[in-house]
Amino acid sequence: MSRGPEFVCAGCGTRVDPSRALPFQCPGAVDADDIDHVLTPRLDLSDVGFPESPDPDPFVGYRRLMVPWHLATSQGMSDPDYVALVRELDAALIEVDGRGFRRTPLTWVQALDAWVKDETGNVSGSHKGRHLMGAMLTLRVMEALDLPMARGLRERPLAIASCGNAALAAAVIARAARWPIDVFIPPDASASVVARLQELEARVHVCRRTDDTPGDPCVHAFGAAVAAGSVPFGVQGPANALSIEGGQT
Repeated sequence: MSRGPEFVCAGCGTRVDPSRALPFQCPGAVDADDIDHVLTPRLDLSDVGFPESPDPDPFVGYRRLMVPWHLATSQGMSDPDYVALVRELDAALIEVDGRGFRRTPLTWVQALDAWVKDETGNVSGSHKGRHLMGAMLTLRVMEALDLPMARGLRERPLAIASCGNAALAAAVIARAARWPIDVFIPPDASASVVARLQELEARVHVCRRTDDTPGDPCVHAFGAAVAAGSVPFGVQGPANALSIEGGQT
């Protein structure tokens, strides 16, 4: 059994135990305190080597380097059971989007005189889904283990503020996990993205700018939803610390 992960805020030092609390936003954050509150995972990797021939699914291949695996195994879940959990969600992604997460190609492009990493073959067509897959796996582990913070969690919708492609990624993963999601998008979001969001049964909220609200209206609406109990499921680190690790795959 591995030692459980811990999160520490890079801005204020607040510690969060993900076996006892949801590690999304720093609980020590205060509006306008001019501190960058981002929870950062601390993992015990003393007995973990970097995989030499990882599984084609990065969330299986690199699992021992990630929060959800450490959380799962520290709470008694076996490694085979964890892999089965990842495979189950991957199969659902293939059913919803026609593809799961796999290694993406690194190609030399002579015209650019550079190596190019092509992420367009990812789930939903961008790298954003990778960020959110790591977050969803952590949520699924909490559910599978019936941890205290997971009780009633399904009754809380996911929420994301996005110009379009991150919302699409979030909606694909939410649909695969059978989890309701609210997406907050601007009026000029691509019509094709909006149509796909509706196909995925995401609840679409178009947020228009008003003179009396400074900043991004989508972010304001997202913040209000989270304050009302929604689970932050975006790709910004201060709002969802779990999104950073998935992108590292």
